[in-house]
Amino acid sequence: MIQLSSGELVSGSKKIITIFKIKEKQYEVLKRLKFHEDLVLKIIELKSKNIVSCSNDASIIFYNKDNMEQNNFKINTKGGCYTILQIKENEICYIEGNNSTICFYDFQEKKIKSSLANISVICRGSLNLIMISENLLLIPGENKISLININEYKIIKIIEVPDSNWILGVCALNKNMILTGDYSKAINQLKIEGDNLKLIAKKEKAHNDNISLICNLGNGYIASGSDDSSIIIW
Repeated sequence: MIQLSSGELVSGSKKIITIFKIKEKQYEVLKRLKFHEDLVLKIIELKSKNIVSCSNDASIIFYNKDNMEQNNFKINTKGGCYTILQIKENEICYIEGNNSTICFYDFQEKKIKSSLANISVICRGSLNLIMISENLLLIPGENKISLININEYKIIKIIEVPDSNWILGVCALNKNMILTGDYSKAINQLKIEGDNLKLIAKKEKAHNDNISLICNLGNGYIASGSDDSSIIIW
């Protein structure tokens, strides 16, 4: 679920995107969008305020911000699309699941600018991508984190995260720190030092199963979600 700049909440489920408005502490459904044919895996709001969603049906759909209808702009991907992120004013990156390919797509020119295929460190499954600086994209993977220069479209560093197994959840704690959640059931705090990351702290056995989601709630709180069906506020 994401909160739009206009205040509405948007959630995705199997084939359906639902837009809510909070009214008198209740969720009022404003609209349901049924343009995807399989699981909706990620929804983001662009800087232009338009909405973009990706799905296991191998598509990315752009929606008009004024009426939230599909604006006749759809990207057909090669395999299920696990995640998307806006990295430049007119550019997104997305991960195709069939061969762990990351694509950099200019949605103004409507073409792929570059792609990196068969990257073994990219995780198999829904995951988070974050920009840790103006030029550096962070991609989690198996016991590793990759840093990609988005101007050169190439991996500049692969950082080992020992005993982490698959890293899925990633979020920025502040401009200097990130948190990761992984299949070792741990939460890692890492400091950003230029184009490197330094492990500062590790919370062992934060959950009883794999940690698949971690997010910064603000005001000093974070939330982590796990395959053990629990959500913990820290």
